[in-house]
Parts: sequence; C-alpha cells; structure tokens
Amino acid sequence: MSKRIVVTGGAGFIGRELVLTLVKSGYDVVCFDLAEQIMRHRELLEGVSKQGKLTLVPGSVLDRNAVRNAVGGAEVVLHLAAMLGVKKTEDNKLGCIEININGTDNVLNAAVSHGVKKFVFASSSEVYGEPNQNPIKETDDTKGKTVYAVTKLAGEELTKGYHQRYPSMDYTIIRFFNTYGEGQVAQFVIARFVQNVLAGQNPVVYGDGCQTRSYGHVDDVIRGVQAIIENPVSNGKVYNLGNSTQVMTLSELAQRAIDLVGPDKGLKVEVLGDFNGADRIPAREIHHRYCDTSCAKAELGYEAVITVDEGIRRIAAQVVMHSDWPTV
Repeated sequence: MSKRIVVTGGAGFIGRELVLTLVKSGYDVVCFDLAEQIMRHRELLEGVSKQGKLTLVPGSVLDRNAVRNAVGGAEVVLHLAAMLGVKKTEDNKLGCIEININGTDNVLNAAVSHGVKKFVFASSSEVYGEPNQNPIKETDDTKGKTVYAVTKLAGEELTKGYHQRYPSMDYTIIRFFNTYGEGQVAQFVIARFVQNVLAGQNPVVYGDGCQTRSYGHVDDVIRGVQAIIENPVSNGKVYNLGNSTQVMTLSELAQRAIDLVGPDKGLKVEVLGDFNGADRIPAREIHHRYCDTSCAKAELGYEAVITVDEGIRRIAAQVVMHSDWPTV
C-alpha cells in the first residue's frame, strides 16, 4: 500500500509541481486547495491523476471540518497553503493572520488528531528580514519585516509547539528562497520581467536595482522537499531550500530577461530609484538576502542545478502565464 500524503495548497505554484512529482513517485496524494485554485488548474491536475493516485479536495484551511476530512488516513502532511504576495498580505493583514496562523493551527490540529507521522511546514526566507550576514544559514537571526514574515515565523513556532506536546508527530520546516518557474503568476519578479519583455515592454525595477537575491527553480526545490519526506534525518530540522549559486541583483535579473527573451526588441531596464507603485515601501525592502544550502546538501544530498538563464527560457516558452491569483 502506498504512503498517503496530503498537500495543502496543492494547486498552488509549488504545490502543483510537488503533487506531480509525488504521484509519479508512487505516493497516494491528496491535493487540498481552494476550489477556485483547483478549477484554474483542473486540466493539469486531472492529467496528473491519470498517472497515479491523486484525489482533488476543494476547501479552505480555515474550515476545520474540511481540513480534518482531507487529512484522514495520511501519514505525511505537507502544509503549503498560505496567503502570499507582499501587497496582498499588507493590504489584508487580518486575512493574512487568519489564513497563515489560524489555518496552520487547523491543519496541525487535524494532523495530530489523525495520528499523522510527519508534518512539513513551508516557511519562507522572509522570516530572516534584512539579514546580519549573507549567505544566510538556518541558525541566523529571524527578524521579518512584513506581516507575511511574522505569520510564517508563527507557523514555525506552532509546528514546534505541536511536536513538543505530541512528540509522536515528527516535523520539518522548509524556508524557501525566491522559488520561481513555469506556472508562477506574474506578481513575482522573474515571471513579471519575462511577461514584460514578451509584451515588448521595458522591465521595471523599483528602488536602486542593487537588491540582491538568490533564485531557486521549482524543480530543484521539489527534489529537496521529496528528500525531506523520505529521509528521517530531516526530522526536527529547519532547512533553507533555494539555489545558492544563482545570486544576482534585480537589475542584472531584468537584463537577463531582455537578453534571453527579447534581445532584438530594443528594450532596456528601467530602474526607478523609488518605490512609487511597488508592492514594498522602503521600510520593508530587503536589500541583500541570499541562501546557504550547505545543511540540506550535507544531510539530504540536495543540490540545485537549474540556472536562472534556463529558468527564464522555460518561463518564456510556456503557453499561458497568469497575471494574478484567482479571485476568491
């Protein structure tokens, strides 16, 4: 009998790729997500279901009964469901807190009620805020600047707290660093730059353009998540997952998009120098943040191999690019 795994947020960007990988690997997978999100990607998800065991379950993490029903019989829960996006979360702080904290508590509660053996919580590099040093290790200080970061840190502590009270449920916390790839909405920077260039528009960079990030392709990241599921050495651990070799400024990233997608369009990078119209305000901007993934490499054999150049080409080649999340 194959291991049953529940993925909350399973119709989201990382969730879809994770569901696909797990189904192909022979797991019995439950994809739990909002009905609107499942409908947007139903064709893809139904295609995945033909390759193995996949059950689509629409529902909200705020609905305790729906969550409990979805989690029943699972050995592993991968909790990816969350409210995302700097502007979206800052414009709806209470909604962000409800979904990312109360929703996480509901999923954890259901997991212990059903005797789930392992809980994997999807956190974020946002919890580090503006780091004291780079590259960032998992042991470095956390000091998030946004409500999203605060809710993710709260989710980490909830996960640890449930394990403390119910030690039979193991856990792992993953801090994703700027995950990107095909199927990501163009609210995120690489998809937005590619969308701009494809449309013949200059990619726009807010601030001075020197903000530094490391970018990890979703396919690489998913291999890390699967290793966490399958290797018990990950129990009780926190891991950075991203690509520590693909570090660049936003201006460099925008120029890569032009060079690879529209080299003959006469486009240039527009560095605005301010944050008028941006998701972030200066007080919440992160200037330099990139990951150290040596712990995941040493303990899990994790190694990212997809370059940003290859990732940009893949995004440009996709048939459909959504500009935003479904309206819910």
